[in-house]
Amino acid sequence: MAVEPRLAATVVLLRKRVPDSESNDDCEFEVFMVKRHSNARFMSEHHVFPGGAIDKQDIINDSKERLIGLDNSIIDNLKEVHEDPSILWIIAIRELFEETGILIARSEEGNSLEKKAKKLMKYQKKLQKKRKTMTEILTKENLYYYANNLKYFGRFITPEASPIRFDTQFFLCEFPHDQSINLFYDELTEGIWGSPSQFIKKFKKGQIKLIFPQYLTLKRLRKFKTIEEVYEHSKEVSSHNRLKDMKLQFN
Repeated sequence: MAVEPRLAATVVLLRKRVPDSESNDDCEFEVFMVKRHSNARFMSEHHVFPGGAIDKQDIINDSKERLIGLDNSIIDNLKEVHEDPSILWIIAIRELFEETGILIARSEEGNSLEKKAKKLMKYQKKLQKKRKTMTEILTKENLYYYANNLKYFGRFITPEASPIRFDTQFFLCEFPHDQSINLFYDELTEGIWGSPSQFIKKFKKGQIKLIFPQYLTLKRLRKFKTIEEVYEHSKEVSSHNRLKDMKLQFN
């Protein structure tokens, strides 16, 4: 009997880059990937996009009430994933902050988080050690999960034959330049930026390990030159936009 997949979310951070003439790569953006520890239970030593599985703190009413900037028409297209798809954005924002220290949140006035850098690092550690919940942190700082900065990009459900399964939602997010990355080194060993083509090249040379959904996401992103093109040409928001429906092989 197949294991029921656990709901999860992952975030593809994007930032502008200067094309590398030596690599014949004219892509004007790059993505961020992290490497998981060798002792990780799942995807050990693989490069992945930051993310993780649902936590009980994500589904409480206090968390949902601190989510702003979400388009209700998007929610209507994701009912197949969960009865309340808004929690997908909460999972993604919490996991991104826990793993990288990047917080996709804002005050009601839309103020920058730059002046909160040291405080956010302390909160990140408390979240990692489960001394604080994400919603408690946001409430304390009068901040809100800001869904408008995350664009739904696709869905991958781990095949039924796998003993560990996830129903993972992929999001795009432009890197907030008023913040700095602070990795969760208990789970991760490094974080690197690169164009989609650069990561695919490293994978084919055996320099990094990738699992299928990350590889397919990089292939999909490789088609575009700029961040604007990525957003403009990404498919319509739908739970049927599944990476698993693509040809199941690396090529």
